[in-house]
Parts: sequence; C-alpha cells; structure tokens
Amino acid sequence: QSSVVKHETLAKDPYNRWLSRGPRIRLSAEQIRDQALAVSGLLSPRMFGPSVMPYQPDGIWQSPYNDEAWTRSKGEDQHRRAVYTYLKRTGTYPSFMSFDGSSREVCLSRRIRPHTPLQALTKQNDHEFLEADRHLAFRHRQAKGKDHRQAIRDMYAKTCGRAMDERSLSAMDRLYLEALGRFNKDRDGTCEMVGQQGVNDNPETAAMVVVANAILNLDEVLTKS
Repeated sequence: QSSVVKHETLAKDPYNRWLSRGPRIRLSAEQIRDQALAVSGLLSPRMFGPSVMPYQPDGIWQSPYNDEAWTRSKGEDQHRRAVYTYLKRTGTYPSFMSFDGSSREVCLSRRIRPHTPLQALTKQNDHEFLEADRHLAFRHRQAKGKDHRQAIRDMYAKTCGRAMDERSLSAMDRLYLEALGRFNKDRDGTCEMVGQQGVNDNPETAAMVVVANAILNLDEVLTKS
C-alpha cells in the first residue's frame, strides 16, 4: 500500500489506525542486495540447496580455533538470493551489517534500521553492488539504436519502475557527460571502472557505469514507499 498521505485520509485517520496508508521504510539488507542483482540481470533464479559464499573482502574470517576460510562460490552461486548466503555467528556478511543485518550473537525480536553514510559507501563501492552497476550499464549500453540519454531512461525505468522525469534525466545526463570527459583522459580509470577488457572497455561504458551506480543508490530505490 502506498505511503502517500492524502488530505482526506489524514483528516479521517491521522494515526493510521485504519491502515489508510502504508509505511515508508528502508528495504532490508537482503532485499537491497537482491534488488540490485535482479534489475541488473545477475540474480540466479535457482531454488534450494546448500548455503553459498559470494564475494567478501579477505580478513573477515580470522578464526583462532580452526583454519576455516571463506571460499568464494563459482558460477551462478555467486549471485543467488541473499537467503542462501552463508552466515557465521561471529562473522556476518559485511555488506549486510552496513544496513540492518545483525551479528547473530544474540536473538533479535526486531531489526533496527540505521541511516548512516556507510550505507551509501557500501552501495557505491562494495564489489557485488559495483558488479551489478556494471552489468546494468553493459546491458543498456549495448542496445542498438540508443543514445546515452535513452539508455539512462531505460536504466531508470528498469530500476525504479516508472518513467524518468526531465529534471532527473538532466541531472543524470550531466553526471554522464562529466564522467565521460574524465574517462576520456584517464585510460587506467576507465579500465578500473569497467572491470574487464573487451567490447565494454571504453570511456562511454565507464561513464554509464557511474550513472548506473548513482541510480541504484537513489533513496527511492532503497525505500519502500
């Protein structure tokens, strides 16, 4: 149900006792990850089976009791739904902890939804989210007959579920052009942003990855409204 408050329903139900509007809440850590993978086309639809180990930085697991190590899963197992991610009581998946994931050392009756700058940094820099940004940009950049503005519109519609207004398009267009100018002068930066060699290793695609990163970090993408 929409969280939009209308004057008529607010007058009749100011405390929402009759559930005339829905809550506007930040998505859970697992939903945010799965949503990014889903809109980029990376999310695996496979159901059931053992837990998997997607990418996480080295050094998270440093157990003094045994030689357990985080061994990254192969193939589509890297992109399975978050419910299949292996969780260790004293070593929770790090990107979940930046949002509302718990350490699992104690039981929780309700998760707390923090709002900190670390969440934006995680969305912009974490390997899995950056991989989703790249894949989303690759898919829309490679479509024939599209200019960069149409590709931006399509990425926004795919991610937000609605058409992009001109104000938002103008902002993202400026971001694209600024990034393109920078990558045209920085070959190493282009390779680092794209993350691979081949057809996508060019300044135009690198700039589109920057735009995809910004779109997937929008508040309207991370919030249920």
